[in-house]
Amino acid sequence: MGVALLLLVAAWPDPAQPVELLRTFAKGQRFTYAVKSDLTVEARSGTLDTFLPSDLGLEYRFTLDVLSLGADGIAKVRYLRPSITEIEGETFDTPPKRRVQKLDQDILITLSPVNEVLEYKDQPKAKKIGAIRPWSGETQDFIQDSLDDIYRMALFVGSPDSSLDLAPKLPLEEVKVGDTWKRTVSYQPQTLKGTEGKKAVQRLDYVYTYLGKATVNGRSVVRISGALDLDTDLGTYLNQLLKDEGIEDSPIKSMPLKVKGRIQFELDGKTLRTLKADATTEGNFQVFLTRMPDRPIEEERFKGTTTLREVPAKP
Repeated sequence: MGVALLLLVAAWPDPAQPVELLRTFAKGQRFTYAVKSDLTVEARSGTLDTFLPSDLGLEYRFTLDVLSLGADGIAKVRYLRPSITEIEGETFDTPPKRRVQKLDQDILITLSPVNEVLEYKDQPKAKKIGAIRPWSGETQDFIQDSLDDIYRMALFVGSPDSSLDLAPKLPLEEVKVGDTWKRTVSYQPQTLKGTEGKKAVQRLDYVYTYLGKATVNGRSVVRISGALDLDTDLGTYLNQLLKDEGIEDSPIKSMPLKVKGRIQFELDGKTLRTLKADATTEGNFQVFLTRMPDRPIEEERFKGTTTLREVPAKP
């Protein structure tokens, strides 16, 4: 075995040995990312047997400026997301439409070395991302907020702490190749343990897996995957909310929802900042009304893809 090869083997970490995955920052750094999401929805309602497709795309850029750094590695960063562009897919009689939505998001974030948001201060002028897809069913006003959350989750374009923008959340302990850990990324209605079907907004966890180090185009990277599997009934949760407001006769019988999400991350081998992420989501939901319990009044199937890429920072 040659000397160069012996040195390479000696320097390369043993995959069987546990490693600590901590992100490092430096004051004055600026990172810029481009995010692109595409959502395809197939929907049918009422007595319609055919699913009608529609497409939606979202694009935005954001920057992270490292303002200061504590002795414990905790960073004060400034997150800027000025706008987001919506691309409505073409139909039989209209071409694709692009619409820019101003967000003016200027957020001060305290970020730990495991990408955990410790403090979050939004500026008063900032706006949230609007409705992802208008609801067309007859219970529009009642469930639009829940559906918006579903589509934001499918496209990974929610607030910075729940999207791909500050992901992945790193483990709190040392890991070796193949080890997994759970970290909260969002909140959705789930069944409360020890109750008879009662629902509440509980944390939603991704299961991350450490895949080890690799060399890509001569650069050392760390690979991590993420997985989410959600199977719940939004109807129980929404009816509970209505009951809390004094409304006993809800029009909704049930709203089963299934979501499956998968993410592949590549991080810088030295600093563990995210270089790229590729995410896919698929799922479906149905809306059953109490007056029509045997056939969904609305049914949707959706598939989403999202890519995040680090791009050169503008001066």
